[in-house]
Amino acid sequence: MTVPLAWLLAQPELRLRMVAGEAQDRELSWAHAIDAVDPTPWLTGGELVLTTGLRLSPSADEQRVYVDRLAKSGVAGLGFGVGLGHDDIPDAVVTECASQGLALLEVPLPTPFIAITQTVARRLSEQELESLQQALDHQRRLTRAAVRAGLSGTVGVLSRELHCDAVVLDEYGAVMASSTKDRRVIDLVAEQWRLQSTDPRQGAVGTQTDHGVLEVQTLRGKSALVGWLGVHQRRTLLPTDRLLLNEAAALITLQLDWPAELIAAYHALGGTLLDLLLDPEHPSGPLARHLHHFGFGPSEQVMLAVVTVRRGQARLLEVVSDRLEASSSPHVVARVRDGTAALLVARDARRVVEQLCHTLADSGFGKAVIGVSGPLSQSSVAAGLGPARQAAATAQWERRQVGWFEDLTLGVVVADEAIRSRIATLTAPALDALLRETGPRDSDLMASLEAFLHHNGSWEAAARALGVHRHTLRARMTRVEEVTGLSLDVAENRVLLMLGLMSRPGV
Repeated sequence: MTVPLAWLLAQPELRLRMVAGEAQDRELSWAHAIDAVDPTPWLTGGELVLTTGLRLSPSADEQRVYVDRLAKSGVAGLGFGVGLGHDDIPDAVVTECASQGLALLEVPLPTPFIAITQTVARRLSEQELESLQQALDHQRRLTRAAVRAGLSGTVGVLSRELHCDAVVLDEYGAVMASSTKDRRVIDLVAEQWRLQSTDPRQGAVGTQTDHGVLEVQTLRGKSALVGWLGVHQRRTLLPTDRLLLNEAAALITLQLDWPAELIAAYHALGGTLLDLLLDPEHPSGPLARHLHHFGFGPSEQVMLAVVTVRRGQARLLEVVSDRLEASSSPHVVARVRDGTAALLVARDARRVVEQLCHTLADSGFGKAVIGVSGPLSQSSVAAGLGPARQAAATAQWERRQVGWFEDLTLGVVVADEAIRSRIATLTAPALDALLRETGPRDSDLMASLEAFLHHNGSWEAAARALGVHRHTLRARMTRVEEVTGLSLDVAENRVLLMLGLMSRPGV
């Protein structure tokens, strides 16, 4: 808080007179009476220094040095009391104040310095009370708007009171409410969010723009990050403005933070949606439209990650869900055979999977393997399950934690939808024949073929992966040859079956 010098001059009971400099734009932090030859060690800047000049040297040069010291220390002005040591303010003091642009006030003998100090102190106290009352009024208006109009009402009041633009994003970066339609401001907030979302622990981050300062702060609920508040300010915020901003952030957080039961239901719904999308028997087009409820943009490509473990599948689902929730990236998660599947936005997949690897290791799933499909359209999610499992099997064979289908040589071939369709047509008779074999001794033929091919025809490695004896695996491969009519000793047949398995919409 400060007191305008012009306001102090306007107080008639003090009878102050401006002698040099200007009062305009001068703000006083305090009025301090001190007659030391060099008072600067006891000053912090912004004071109105009051002196009678009793210890001031009669030398004009020393008087100029005195004024120069005050000006360099950042005082707001000099009040010179006349009638005691000096009948008038010395000419050298007046001249030097005018030269330095330092405000010089004449204080008449009847006006005690303590009266000036008390007037400044009283005005500072009044301003603090006024500021507190203003902050309370702002908070009441903000709370009323939140109750009556939700997020839009909250950002509207915040924008009006702080003369700023306010934008609220959800945890995935989607705009939930905005006080402005200016695309430039919204894009600035979105750009800062993208930079900040990689490390949401930063809290509030301010960035200089062409028209002010953009501040984006994280909004954390009871258990996770629930959104972001971006405020584009055209002026420096006062302490009371900061109080209002903090109040708005708290109210917005409350509006975005769901009850635990609702969060659980939301994630369960996402899991059900992914289950349906992974089922090749269901038409994916109508279902894919519902992904926008979970933060996916309508035209964004996605990737399917499958985390496989031998034990602890139930707890794995919880660990994966919690990690992805903390990543602030759109996702849905579901349980699949031998593990958990997660649908991710393709642009975030590398970052999110890297984070997931660390979490799995910290949670006791150090031997978990993650396979990630290539980029998919949202209407062809089921087509990613086979490639994700192929990538996981390759990673396991190479003793890596993560396998990326798009990094595989054959993955490039079947990434093209037209080629994949032709391969599926070509291999359908053989693979469909395997699927029709449902007898007790044939139930594992497809899985055994996959393991055999994924492990490059190694009987020992494939048998170990399946948990069976190599003689059992040899018997199964003999049965595969009988059913498909294709000899696995022929390299072209093995390549054909491998491509066929990789081209299936799901298993």
